[in-house]
Amino acid sequence: MTEVSDEMNELMDIRRQCRLNQWSMMVQERKDSGLSIRAYCEQKGIGVKTYYYRLKKLREAAVESTQPEIVQVEAPEILEQKSIVIQSGNTSIEIPRNANPETVRAAVSFLKQP
Repeated sequence: MTEVSDEMNELMDIRRQCRLNQWSMMVQERKDSGLSIRAYCEQKGIGVKTYYYRLKKLREAAVESTQPEIVQVEAPEILEQKSIVIQSGNTSIEIPRNANPETVRAAVSFLKQP
């Protein structure tokens, strides 16, 4: 019974992937056509709600396939720095690394001024 179940799951996965591929081609075709979603759907005989449903399923599949990865980053040179330099154009401000958030906000605000 397990073999049948595994085969069935595999077939369902293949079927799902085929549908997603077709829907992906549909979305790309619509973009390439330059038509609005409504005009494209009317031309192809697809309901607008169906189009958005398929788009939603494509987005969900994209999120499922993206697995977050935890990466440890060691940057001792940053920890050794005594200050942080914030630069915008030709202007730069150097503030202590342990500056409070208010100081950092004030520095960034100053650099945003025209």
